[in-house]
Amino acid sequence: MNRIALGLFLFLFSFSFASASESYDVDFSEVSTQAIFVYDGDEIRFSLLGGDHVIIIEDVGSSSIKVDIGPFVDRQNILTPGLIGLDYIMKLDLDKDGVTDLNVALYAVSAEGEVHLVLQDVRAADQGAPEDVGLVEGGNSGISKIGVLIIVGTLILVLVLFLVFRNGFWSDTEKKTEEHVHHSSEKTDSSEELKEEAS
Repeated sequence: MNRIALGLFLFLFSFSFASASESYDVDFSEVSTQAIFVYDGDEIRFSLLGGDHVIIIEDVGSSSIKVDIGPFVDRQNILTPGLIGLDYIMKLDLDKDGVTDLNVALYAVSAEGEVHLVLQDVRAADQGAPEDVGLVEGGNSGISKIGVLIIVGTLILVLVLFLVFRNGFWSDTEKKTEEHVHHSSEKTDSSEELKEEAS
């Protein structure tokens, strides 16, 4: 029984991390520079140069992150791996014309694994677009990572409580049954003795 509980716990625990990634849509139409907070497994989607592109956060280190870059995902191009270090600007040429289209900078990585990235549409910045920095908020998933972790934690707590009380309940029931059987046998023995004495 303990193996089943352990297996269920490990399954739910691994599921919580697998399903916790989020997708963020970045819009460069009004602000050419966008700040975004992401975690390992999250993806950033954006449209530039008449196509849709994606950056997937693959591995988060203390001072760098590994990413997969998917230019023109609507044309089913292959993902290209990349590495971005702290205070380093990755210059991406999405259409391979020799001109940088997007700057991606790793600003910080928190102890909890939160990655602070800054993305800049270079063409819009060069054309004199406003220099304000926008903040990309919230992912597209229906449930946030913290919400998923709370749900999984609650399920695990309920499972543990169920197993503890179920074992406690059955052991108490067995004790009461044994006491009842023992007490009943004593009554039967004493009533038989009374019948023998009466005869």
